[in-house]
Order: sequence, then C-alpha cells, then structure tokens
Amino acid sequence: MTDLRLDLSLKQELKLSTQMVQTMETIAMSAEELSEKIRKEAETNPVLVIKEKSPSYSSFASQYSSITDKRESYSDSTYSEDNGPETNWIEGMISEKESLSEHLLSQLWETDAEKPVRDAASVLITAMDENGFLPAPPDTLLPPESRQYADDALAIIHTLEPLGVGALNWRDSLKIQAEGLGMKKDELRLFSDLIDNHLDQLRLGKTEQAAKEMKTDEEEVNALFSFLKTLTPFPGRKYSSAYDEIVTPEISIKKEDGKLKMKIEKDAIPSIEIDASYKEMADELKGSRGKDEKDARKFLKENIASAESLISQLEARASLLEKLGAFLLAKQQPFFLEGPLYLKSITLKEAADEIGVHETTIGRIASSKYIDTDWGIYPIKALFTSGVKSDDGESVSRSAVKEMIKKIIGENTTGKALSDQKISDILASRGIKAARRTVSKYRKELDIESSYTR
Repeated sequence: MTDLRLDLSLKQELKLSTQMVQTMETIAMSAEELSEKIRKEAETNPVLVIKEKSPSYSSFASQYSSITDKRESYSDSTYSEDNGPETNWIEGMISEKESLSEHLLSQLWETDAEKPVRDAASVLITAMDENGFLPAPPDTLLPPESRQYADDALAIIHTLEPLGVGALNWRDSLKIQAEGLGMKKDELRLFSDLIDNHLDQLRLGKTEQAAKEMKTDEEEVNALFSFLKTLTPFPGRKYSSAYDEIVTPEISIKKEDGKLKMKIEKDAIPSIEIDASYKEMADELKGSRGKDEKDARKFLKENIASAESLISQLEARASLLEKLGAFLLAKQQPFFLEGPLYLKSITLKEAADEIGVHETTIGRIASSKYIDTDWGIYPIKALFTSGVKSDDGESVSRSAVKEMIKKIIGENTTGKALSDQKISDILASRGIKAARRTVSKYRKELDIESSYTR
C-alpha cells in the first residue's frame, strides 16, 4: 500500500509588483526610448500633459560664435550662409536611408574619370567601414591590375561628399576635409601639426604653449582650432544605421571655475504632469449613480492612476541617476579633471553597495545612458571598467592602460616600431603591470597593427 504523506515547508519567495516591474523597465530605458514611451502614453491617456519647453540652442550656437573671420577664408561655397556648418551638423544627425557606398558610388559615376580609375575607386568605396575609412592602404585593397590607378582613384574619392572619406584614420580625414575646403600650404601644415601633436593641449586651454611649439601666434592657433570644430572626424557615420540614434547625455560633469560640477540634464526627457481639471472632474463624479457617470469616473481613475504610476517611475529613475552621478563624481574625479588616462577601475557592485541597491539595478540605470564631460560624451558604462594593478596597489582601468599604450606608440621617436614586450616594459617602468599578452590584446582592441607591420 502506498504511503501518502503531506510535507509542509516554508519557502521564501519574492514577487515583484507590476509597479516594480514597470519601474525597472523605465530605469533601463535610454532617454530616447523613454521620451518615445512618454509621447505614446500622452497620446492614449487624456489626463497626462507634457509640459512644453521652449527649445534652447544657446549651447549649440556658442560652439560657433567664437569662430573668426579667418575660418571663412578656408571655406568655399560648401559653407555658404544657407548651408553652413550648423546645417551640416544638423543633417548629420538625421537618419539617411541611403548607405555610404551608395551615396559615394552615385557621385562617382557622374565624374568624368576614366573607366579604370572609376573601377579602382569603386573597389575602395565598397571597402570602406562605417566611418568612411579604408581598412588598409589603397594599393593593398586593389587587384594587381588596378594598383597603378590607386592614387588617381583616391584623389577622386577625396572630392566626393561627405568630405574626408577614403582616409585611413580620423586625423587624416580632418586634413583631407581642410584641404578640400581650400586650406593650403603653410596653413595646412600648421593645421596638420595641430591635429597630430597639440589637441590635448588645446582641450586643456594651453593655447599659448601650443602656439609656441607650433612657432606661430595664439590668434592663428585659435582660428585653426575653431575651424577644426566645424569638421567631423568620422564623416561616414551619418550614413550608417549604427548611428541613426541621436545620443542625449543625461548627466553632465564638467569643470567650472576650477571645480567639478554635476548637472542632471532635465531636458533630456519630456516633463509631465496630470491635468488638474480631470482630477476635479473625477471628484465631482463621486457618489453618482448613473451608469454613464460611473463609467466616466472609472475611466478617469484608471488613467489618473496610470499617469501617477509613470510619474513615480520617472522620479525613481531620476533619483537613482542622480545618485549614480554623485558616485561617479566622487570615484572618477581624476578622469573628469585630467582625462581618459586617469580613469580608475570601479565596478557596478561598488556603486550598488554605495547607493544601497542591487547590482542589477545599477546595471540597468547605467545601460543606454550617456554622460557629458570635458573629454567628450561617454556611455556611463564605460566609466565602469576592470583594470590592472599598479605598483602602489591601486587598480588602473583597462581603458586608461589602452590610452597609455596608444600614447606610447604615438610618441615613439626611435624610428623602430615598439614590440608588445617593449611596451610592457615601458608600462612596468611607469608602475603598471601589464603582461605582453595583455598589451597585445589591448593593442588589437585599439586597431593598431603589430610592430612587424607598423
């Protein structure tokens, strides 16, 4: 006979409420995704009102207000009053259905270049990456019978729009753009020197030092730097589907008056509120016995509750984002002050412990969000990185080590390419323990060739 028994046991189980699940989803959304969600909610929920904000273009306009008349002498009809750099910048943010190669090939076939040159140019165009760059020197990408046309093909490509495609890297692209806009001889030489050797100085405001090393005056350097800001280092990106989404930073940590200041960019997502007249209407319908009145009050109550839920989710997201910003300000202060070389190794768990939430919650709030710094706009997750140990026991982020490797290779003046082992030795002399295989891995991630091919 089967022995039937009833076993009782206690089991701890966590059940997330609908509100909690929705909050977690909201926390994980990017500013663009959340803005779309708010707009859709406002379309279906009559009690929800999006507060209108007058658009502000002051920060964008100020980027160009300091450009001197000297810059105009570098420009041609491409930068006319009706089609200035501002227009180009805005157009660059608009998604293009046409691919980069399609856009370039359509222009190529309209040129009067000879067929062998056009054929070689088409091969190079189809080899370009999403930035508009060539993955290798042109003659290595062409079949043997076309290599004699490499220079002519490249010259044709450099006249096509967008200017700057067909380069091997962003530095060369900027030089191609400058030359295409009319910059010549001594000015082009100075501009190239600025790009190759003095960008870090100018970002730090060391114009006088840069001018002295470039053997010119500060006015010239300022004019060249202002002109540089009108160009794009990655000209092909506006035709790439990978860059269709406009990045909107939600946190800003920058130096003001010598001190770091954090701002939450509240305009990144629409501000919402509940229309008070609908609340009053719901209150007036209390106690009504008619079916229509009851249905109307139920409709209003459900929509008010939905709106209140969304507002609560947005407040939770904003609060968590502000706490995360404060954590990063405290932990990554050297990075915000000095740049990528000083990025420290910190983890999501450290942030979670400090803020008092679960690690996965920090992962959600850090994903798809961006932070504006004096060194550019970064994904928040990029500020959380593993690292390697230094001699003083501190952990240096892998991003900082990669920046060091790039700088070591770039500053090498021995006339001989540095091996991974030699780079490892140089890092060791600076107190950074990175094995040869680690250097090799980071170098490949930087898209830098080995010493045999450099």
